[in-house]
Amino acid sequence: MTIHSQSIENRLQQTLSFEDALKILNHSEKGVVLLSEKFEVVMVNQTLERYGCFHREADTNTLTSDMFRLYEEKRKGLRFPLLEWLTSCANADGDNHVSPQLWLKSPSNNSLPVTLHLGRIDFNNRLYWLLSLSDKSWERRADAQQKLMNANHTGQFITSSSGFITHPNDAFLNLTGLDASTLSSLTYIDWLKKQVSLQMPFDKVMSTLLSQHHWAGEVEIFTETDEQFKAQLSISMLVDPKNNIEHFIGLLQDLTEQEEAQATIEKLSYYDRLTGLANKSLLHDLIESAITQAEVNQSQHALLYIGLDGVKIINDTFGHRAGDDLLIQVAEKVSQKLSQLPHDTTLARLDGSNFAILYHSNNQDRQTVKEEVERFSEEMIDAIHGRYQLPQGSVHTSASIGSCIFPISEELDYAADQILSFADMAMFEAKKQGGNQAFLFDTSLIEKAQKRLELIEALNHSEMDEEFQIFFQPQVDGNGNAVSAETLIRWFHPVLGAVSPSKFIPVAEEGRQIIKIGLWVLHKAFLQIKAWNKNRPDFRIAVNISPVQFHEQSFIEIIIGLVKFTQVNPRNVTLELTEGVLIKNAKLAMQKIQHLVSLGFEISIDDFGTGYSSLSYLQKLPIHELKIDQSFIHHLRENPDDEAIVNSIIQLAQSKNLKLVAEGIETQQQVDSLISKKEDIMLQGYFFSQPIPASDFEGRYVMPSNSRAHSA
Repeated sequence: MTIHSQSIENRLQQTLSFEDALKILNHSEKGVVLLSEKFEVVMVNQTLERYGCFHREADTNTLTSDMFRLYEEKRKGLRFPLLEWLTSCANADGDNHVSPQLWLKSPSNNSLPVTLHLGRIDFNNRLYWLLSLSDKSWERRADAQQKLMNANHTGQFITSSSGFITHPNDAFLNLTGLDASTLSSLTYIDWLKKQVSLQMPFDKVMSTLLSQHHWAGEVEIFTETDEQFKAQLSISMLVDPKNNIEHFIGLLQDLTEQEEAQATIEKLSYYDRLTGLANKSLLHDLIESAITQAEVNQSQHALLYIGLDGVKIINDTFGHRAGDDLLIQVAEKVSQKLSQLPHDTTLARLDGSNFAILYHSNNQDRQTVKEEVERFSEEMIDAIHGRYQLPQGSVHTSASIGSCIFPISEELDYAADQILSFADMAMFEAKKQGGNQAFLFDTSLIEKAQKRLELIEALNHSEMDEEFQIFFQPQVDGNGNAVSAETLIRWFHPVLGAVSPSKFIPVAEEGRQIIKIGLWVLHKAFLQIKAWNKNRPDFRIAVNISPVQFHEQSFIEIIIGLVKFTQVNPRNVTLELTEGVLIKNAKLAMQKIQHLVSLGFEISIDDFGTGYSSLSYLQKLPIHELKIDQSFIHHLRENPDDEAIVNSIIQLAQSKNLKLVAEGIETQQQVDSLISKKEDIMLQGYFFSQPIPASDFEGRYVMPSNSRAHSA
């Protein structure tokens, strides 16, 4: 029996009247029945009557099973054989007996978990049985809470008011390598000093915890088995209304899988998936390093932009698989040639059938370097020129090479992007002259960029409402229902005709006309989604935000003004940002993103995996969605590297509980593959619909009966 029951028993051993005995029983928190030696009901306390589960006829004291609505299981109607249990206890050895857990049901069928305690007592020189019912609700809740904690893969612990770790879950035990017994003798402070390496002074962590009742940060854990891993640790302090400490609660999340997924993304993002060569992102960084090196030690460098000739014909004749096979063989052939030459070089694959070589010269004389680069370019042309045996057949290709030596001149301001652009200009000059030759960049080629100025002038004098339109492309769920739309701009110039966004947006960003264009798009998009939400309250719209537009000083004020003017509900709007917005003034960028989220907008990282993604930024940013770039989708089933990146991004999204959108969907096979990886992924692409004007989109997807997307 419990201590409480024993105290009742001891008090009843005294010589008392039945009235005094009942007073004693009424003070018990348990339901109690005093039974005669023959199991006749002598008295019942008020606690049991309050349960509403005890009933006896007024003219009898005989105990029957009907007096207690006791059941062996919560949901099944199997009554507990009370009399048989009492009889077996009376015939068994010992004076105290405990039943298994039972369920006591009220007339309204509410169930209470209880156990029965039966003890023999001597009351007024006569033998009686004391039957008590113990409410096990609190114990079951505590057990359920512990099971819930153990079901969580995040390590958790709860401490006593004095800080001792009393309730660690299984995940916490597994992560730390400590057992519950050891932890019970440690305070959370002892554990921190024993296994945790903090990234800030311990005193600062404790000061933050005591003043703000919460602290969180990235830590390194050193386990009992000499393993170590990075983790996210948060500790919260719970206090009562009088500010007395009740508990500390700790959460420990292993970041190993997230870091591995991030490392995979970062590694694959800097190397070409087809050839294994450095990609454009890595080349860009290497060119920047070379520019800095040239400023320090007056070294000379050159970028060779290599465009293979005739690849389009090969693709059209044999298919893109043949084109890919050709690129692989060219990459291997050039790599082998470079390894045989005494030059410091880096070979990279750019987009399509283009390669680049970053060349570092040991000479400082400009004319000598020019002759050196011309000879090197000819060697590369000779190395590439020839026939290639592909599984699809024998093909011939050659190369057109444009080279740009830098530093260029003191008068010309340039960076890595300009070096790439200048070398690209020179390569096209080589192609114009018939291909299979080299062309060295000179500043006269810049004059040929005047057409870009025409585009800039057209942008500067464009009439937004007359020349620009916004189109929409649906984003669909796994069932094919359009749940959102991406906003896309189209330009129809009266002289230039339809100008592709891929041509005018970079120019507009360069000339900052994108700020005016972006404001116009946001205004139109906000008005459109407000109108559509009348028929589809949960329908969402996504709007791309240019990095130039985002970093504009008044961007947040403009957004607030647009929300007030259009009366749009920001909770139905997703703002798509590229990873590049974090490169320039990352701290201010994160503040702006947090402000946008506080207004109700959701934030999506567009073209994820192609830029400068960082796990540390993702940990800090209040983002809601990742958008997988279409370049990873095109060869998803055929290219293991594409699939590896997509799987890593999905894993990262799941670990951060983020939505996921895949763009560039063109086939049913891509749809099936992505849904098999993540059922709630959203899909976007020409397979469902091309971008279409608002009126067409509304009739096809927004009206209640037409929300389902069909393949285009």
